[in-house]
Amino acid sequence: MHIRTSRVRRNGRVYEYAQLVETYRRESDGMPVHRVLATLPDALAAQNLREALAAARRGKRVAVARQAPVAALAPTANLRYLDLAVLLELWRETGLAAALDELLPAGDATVSPAAVVAALTLQRCVDPGSKLCAVRWLPRTALPELLAIAPGSFNNTRLHRVLDDLDNVTTALMAKLPARYVERDGSFVSLFMDVSDTWFVGEGPSLARLGKTKEGMLQRKIGILLLCNEHGYPVRWEVIEGTQHDSVAMSRMFASIAGVSWAREVPVVCDRAMGKTAQIREMLGSGLRFLTALTVTEFDSYATSLPHQPFARLDPSDDAQAVSRCAEDAGTMRRVGDDLFVLDLGTVERDEGVPRPLCASPVEDIVVTAMRLCREIREAVAQGRFASLAAAGRSLGLRKSVTLKYCGLAALSEQEQREVLEGKVSASLADLLRVAAFEDGAPRHEAFEALLQPRPSKKAPRRRARVTPGPETTLGPIRVRAVVYFNPERFVHERRRAREQLRAIETFAAELNAKLLAPRSRLTPHAVGALVDRRLRKDSLLDAFEVRVAKSPDHDAARSVELVLDDAEWARRRRYDGFTVLVSHPDLPHSAEALCKLYRAKDAVEKDFHVIKSVVEVRPIRHRNDAKVRAHVTLCMLALLLERTLQRRLATLPDSAQTALETLATCHLNLFKGQRTQPAYALTHPDDAQRTLLRSLRMLHLADNDHIAEKLTPR
Repeated sequence: MHIRTSRVRRNGRVYEYAQLVETYRRESDGMPVHRVLATLPDALAAQNLREALAAARRGKRVAVARQAPVAALAPTANLRYLDLAVLLELWRETGLAAALDELLPAGDATVSPAAVVAALTLQRCVDPGSKLCAVRWLPRTALPELLAIAPGSFNNTRLHRVLDDLDNVTTALMAKLPARYVERDGSFVSLFMDVSDTWFVGEGPSLARLGKTKEGMLQRKIGILLLCNEHGYPVRWEVIEGTQHDSVAMSRMFASIAGVSWAREVPVVCDRAMGKTAQIREMLGSGLRFLTALTVTEFDSYATSLPHQPFARLDPSDDAQAVSRCAEDAGTMRRVGDDLFVLDLGTVERDEGVPRPLCASPVEDIVVTAMRLCREIREAVAQGRFASLAAAGRSLGLRKSVTLKYCGLAALSEQEQREVLEGKVSASLADLLRVAAFEDGAPRHEAFEALLQPRPSKKAPRRRARVTPGPETTLGPIRVRAVVYFNPERFVHERRRAREQLRAIETFAAELNAKLLAPRSRLTPHAVGALVDRRLRKDSLLDAFEVRVAKSPDHDAARSVELVLDDAEWARRRRYDGFTVLVSHPDLPHSAEALCKLYRAKDAVEKDFHVIKSVVEVRPIRHRNDAKVRAHVTLCMLALLLERTLQRRLATLPDSAQTALETLATCHLNLFKGQRTQPAYALTHPDDAQRTLLRSLRMLHLADNDHIAEKLTPR
């Protein structure tokens, strides 16, 4: 570089160097008044020159210069920051921080229990793992600075103590959430209710039961009942026993919210687990504006005019367009979309009145009652008033198992049935059912004749059927709004699946016959019947096939088996493919089309369960007592709330909440700490995608180093 003076004082005036040079040139008639004697190297050039000379002395052509030490510039810690900082802002905006500070016990002076819950919730959002993993995870993040938690105070003992406290205040927390949602977003438009499950590593707590999960796995599991609003925000939740029926849990939830203001006049949507008469009556009694879908067995009771006849002639190979044309040609349903045809049935009243008595008089024998009900049920199905024996029995107040047991008496001959109705049989119902199970012929006739013989007087008195319920159990009529909708795509799917079922049964029969033809086969007809029963029961097809087993003439082994499809039964099973019948509270003002769309919107709660299972990873659970399990589920629900809140804030961007968190995760907080300098933080430079997300969330201050220096105290 040239040595020169930038400013020079001359004759009492200050001149810039360039001005002086021009002046001297003019004064010396263009002759230069200075010259450059030498250019001195800067520090780096001098160092390079020294290294080159040293290499030359050693006979080397090239030397690699040693860099100056930069240890003072290297960060001593690299902490996960930006995604957690965004979630923590949402945590505070939703009011969770203030609510938990108010509800949870104060704890000691070093760590706030609400801060521990916040840390565990954020962990489930970005890096779900066990609570032991959380202890190792927290120091690698900026949460100790953001939440004012000393990393050493975040230990396993404290975590489990806080989980117990969280379980104790969960009910109070759920009571606060709806008011905060309404204050921020306005009154609820709709509520959605559903049940899912989760399983355990090991035995699990006392609530765990061995059973099949929703995915078909055999695990020790618990159930999770969730009520959410139209945005997917969790409103209430409950942990239930693993084998408790969904309808029992949802009925209890209906009762618990019946008197709250935020649920009044708001439609509560639930799936077909609540689509039976008993549950419909309970929902009507709660006063809530419910909407649910009927089970297929209830179609005949509420929708006697389902337009299923035009679809009976369709082939399973037909596509959805052909099915749509068939629906349009029929003209009974209004087309709303490619996958939605609607028929409004209006208000339907099912007048049950006083439940029908199971006996004609208090002294009627249970055997006579069973025989009479058997004939009534089968006659109702034959006349087409009910789609199945179970539905007909349910209309008489019978459970499915009782209905099927009574209908076993239909195997008796007409004469034998009349003798039973006349009270001539002196036997128990079990004895009569055992005789009815005999093959028709001399053995059964002899066994039935034995039942007609009077029994010894020392025998215990015969059981009497229950009498008609008293006035206090009188039930009024059920009055609901009913809407039918038809989905051509679902119709095609169900028809093709049914065809695959038949093919699978045919394959099973062919393989079984191949085994029976083997020379060493010794399967008896009874064993073959058991195999067929098990296979048909798997697909609920016991009533759809007649099983014929042929014996070998040489020995007692079965020679062949034939499964004959009952065409009438199969047609009856297929007539409601593609149909859904919705029932709602009669005071709901929605149109038929709006009710269909509202019911389809219940995927809000289904998506919530998907988030809980896939993103938040509620399973597997590793806790061993009920309180910890309930607290774990509460953490997952709070994480779900943050995820749903973030998703709604990103509505103008194509990114999902999960993608946004992944984008933000690469921006870390770097801690610089030297021996002679004060600790300081510097943020990894945010890229354009991260700045776009922060701008959309109105959180650009989180990427400002000055803001970080002001708010965070280095550990």
